[in-house]
Amino acid sequence: MSALSRALLPVVALGVGTWLGMGRPPANVAFAAGARALASAAHAAREATEPGRTSMQPDVPGPPLDRPPPQVAPSALPDPALPWPQLNPEETSSRAWIVANGPAHAPDDGHRYVTFTFDDGPFPETAPTMLRILSDHHIRATFFLIGKYLEGDDTRAEETRGWAKRIADAGHFVGNHTRDHRLLTGLSHAQALEQIDDAAADIERATGHRPVLFRPPYGEMDAFLEGAARDRHLELVLWNVDVEDMKKQDPDEIVTDLQQQLEYQQGGIVLLHDMHWPTVKAFNRLVRWLESNRWDPSHPDHLGWDIVDLPTYLKATAAAPQPYATREDLEAARKAFAARHGH
Repeated sequence: MSALSRALLPVVALGVGTWLGMGRPPANVAFAAGARALASAAHAAREATEPGRTSMQPDVPGPPLDRPPPQVAPSALPDPALPWPQLNPEETSSRAWIVANGPAHAPDDGHRYVTFTFDDGPFPETAPTMLRILSDHHIRATFFLIGKYLEGDDTRAEETRGWAKRIADAGHFVGNHTRDHRLLTGLSHAQALEQIDDAAADIERATGHRPVLFRPPYGEMDAFLEGAARDRHLELVLWNVDVEDMKKQDPDEIVTDLQQQLEYQQGGIVLLHDMHWPTVKAFNRLVRWLESNRWDPSHPDHLGWDIVDLPTYLKATAAAPQPYATREDLEAARKAFAARHGH
């Protein structure tokens, strides 16, 4: 057993009781209300922020916030792994949650995949630094944008559209996160469809491409919305790693929580918010940690991390799908494994 594997055992032992179910908002009303309140507060804070002014300054190399970073050359990133496999043709939430957990792992397979997704941006104050970090580490991420911030003729909207275009031009994937982040299952059918379609139009105007990836606010969908996603040929993308970064101001706390969840979940689709300076700082530190424990193909049984783009993550999942019908079944299996091994 490698040193990294031994290090993970106590984390799994602690994690079984603590992290099961994190990342998927539970169905209970109290938690859902709290999640909506958190997002509302985040959006209010964003709208109250004046251009060029932020509550925290970055501790990572980057250009001045009033000047864009150098454009990322196409050759700086590997060619996009398109098309990705259709792992959820019915676009059901239950299937999307299990797909988000990534590939199943054989006992002698130490290859752990991580892909990064960022919600609610772009934010002109943080986008230059975030793009610089991604470029420096040759990471292709996925950004789920809010359409409302791309609308209008004011300076702020023009800057935000410009950063959306830069994100897409740099080779990152851009997805639809609705027009203004409302809980879709709490709207009429007509209002919910407007949220999806208006955001798609906003993103297409800004980037030149209509998004095919879709992430519903709070991860909440119903049968009607799943049908709407199928009709629009959207790919439903959820997550399995979520540390509620918008609630935290300490980057070290965010990094520690991310490390623990990744170790317990054995990799995954990470949900972060790129308009939050503590998250930007934490992300830079987390990437360095992952790269210092990189998976080595010459020692495939040794546990290690591989930062990949979303299509590569889905292809690995298609090659070794989880043998469970739902995420709840997977978590029950993890509990049983921990119990059998005394964790």
